[in-house]
Amino acid sequence: MKKSVKSRFTALLSLSLVFALLFGLCGCSFFSEDEPETTVINVKTPLPTDVTSSIDENSNVVTGTDYSPEALAANTKTIFEYFNLHLNELKGETASVSMRQGKSIGKATDENGESIPMSDNEYVNVAISTLSDLMVDESSDSIEYGGDIKAFLPVKGEDFVSRLTLDDIESATCADNGTERQVTVTLKSPALPATLEKAYDMNSVDDIMAEFEKANAYMTAEKPVITYKDCRIIITADIETDEVVRVEYIKTADVKTTVTGEGKLESIGTVPVIFNYSSSVTYSIDRTNPEDETLAER
Repeated sequence: MKKSVKSRFTALLSLSLVFALLFGLCGCSFFSEDEPETTVINVKTPLPTDVTSSIDENSNVVTGTDYSPEALAANTKTIFEYFNLHLNELKGETASVSMRQGKSIGKATDENGESIPMSDNEYVNVAISTLSDLMVDESSDSIEYGGDIKAFLPVKGEDFVSRLTLDDIESATCADNGTERQVTVTLKSPALPATLEKAYDMNSVDDIMAEFEKANAYMTAEKPVITYKDCRIIITADIETDEVVRVEYIKTADVKTTVTGEGKLESIGTVPVIFNYSSSVTYSIDRTNPEDETLAER
């Protein structure tokens, strides 16, 4: 009888272990949470993106401040070399390119960031603000795949896009965001025209005075003194290929001139004027060959 009880106890214990094992397996199979999928991005050229903490809600790069001058200079050099290399490669690309631009005229600011009146004459101030839509060119443009990219991208007609040097720039920062990388190069301010000519199409700013001709019925302007500041070039590249997909040229200038009233504004006489001119021109590059897409559709 004792042997029978012991046998039964052993059998029950074995059965319990079997059920425990089965439930354990079921728990692993049916009740465990799925592990989150992770996307692996192969970075072709690692850059010291830790020099920047993030891209803020306005798509501006927020730069860290806890780096020694030596470390910051080394990171700047590495990022800037990447910028120049891959920007200049664009002139050898075959791609379609679209260009869009935004420009505006507003009040200049002093060294403390305070707004400066355009002039002492309120009629002139109102006239410039009202006529600003006539005085700026915001037309877009594009070239088809296989077009002359050298004649389209700045510096137009040249083999290079940038001949900027480390001596020309204030900073070079990098921030990786998903599959894209944003590199921002800021020129020293005020920027000399000779410096800007290394990467910008200068007529986009200098011709602002020619735009005054559209308002000749109301005012004429003398040759201006132009102070360039806050000039930046931002490239967006594919992290896995290092191919630049967007280039944005940001340029602002304080323009000092003398305006003489004409026609209905003749009574204002000749008035000193200062205003701020800002320009943002963006080029988007698409390397997709339309013929390849046509073949794929067949």
